[in-house]
Amino acid sequence: MNMEFVMLICSATLQEELEQLFRKHKISAFSQIPTVYGSGAGGGTRLDTEVWPGMNMMYILALPDDKYAIVKGWVSEYRSHKPREGVKLFTLALKEML
Repeated sequence: MNMEFVMLICSATLQEELEQLFRKHKISAFSQIPTVYGSGAGGGTRLDTEVWPGMNMMYILALPDDKYAIVKGWVSEYRSHKPREGVKLFTLALKEML
């Protein structure tokens, strides 16, 4: 079975929407990093300060191809809308999981 290692970085405002997606598709194994600061073309700068308000969060997942396709499809669809919050998906081939 092929697996993808996924880092999903998004505005913290998308937490409930993403976790609904995970529940709906029985994606129950993930790690969440609740506070991630950074800057990107899609969501701007988020440092949780007066000058740069807001913050991001990150999900780390190891997904089989079928579940990865669901998450990738959601991100692609979401990013096609304007205006929107920032969301970025990074993947690496997962060689081994112990």
